[in-house]
Amino acid sequence: MIAVKGARRGLRRNCEVRPPECFFAYAPRGVGLLAAVAYLDADRDVYGWFAGPRADGRVLGCYFLLEGYHSPGPVVYEAVEAQDLYGGWSLEESRRHELSRLEEAIAREWLFARDDPQAEGERRSYAEAELALGALGVRFERLRRFSTDQPVWTYFSPGFQRSVLRQLAKRWPLDFRPQFEESA
Repeated sequence: MIAVKGARRGLRRNCEVRPPECFFAYAPRGVGLLAAVAYLDADRDVYGWFAGPRADGRVLGCYFLLEGYHSPGPVVYEAVEAQDLYGGWSLEESRRHELSRLEEAIAREWLFARDDPQAEGERRSYAEAELALGALGVRFERLRRFSTDQPVWTYFSPGFQRSVLRQLAKRWPLDFRPQFEESA
């Protein structure tokens, strides 16, 4: 389950939450939001959060660790569902707290739950624009930041490393599989 709070406060640059790198994929004539990814770099690792629909249609949110991502040698992937953030996985506790704050900030700034009573304006905007809306949606005003020249609209934050998305998409349980150019 993905909890998305209605109140919006911007992502702040402070010592509590470093600005994350973000990616969103949206199918305006399909199922709506396909994937949301936010991550942080730390020395040799990358860790973050992703959400989106699985093949069975259920929306899934997971925290992940790409251990050794910035090191020579193999990358170790580890992921837990959102409710297991503080459960049995190897990510240190301070990073777990950071991920919890990261998810809250991204959800508040970028996403909303379709069934949230406070999301009536978002649902109305999607209906008026005749755009797809799944169980989890991108805030309508944020869609203008997306690249819309392909059937799947995308947004990459300026420092987002596409290779992080490649590593995740090979392993994640989401239905979305990004298409990469051979030379990329």
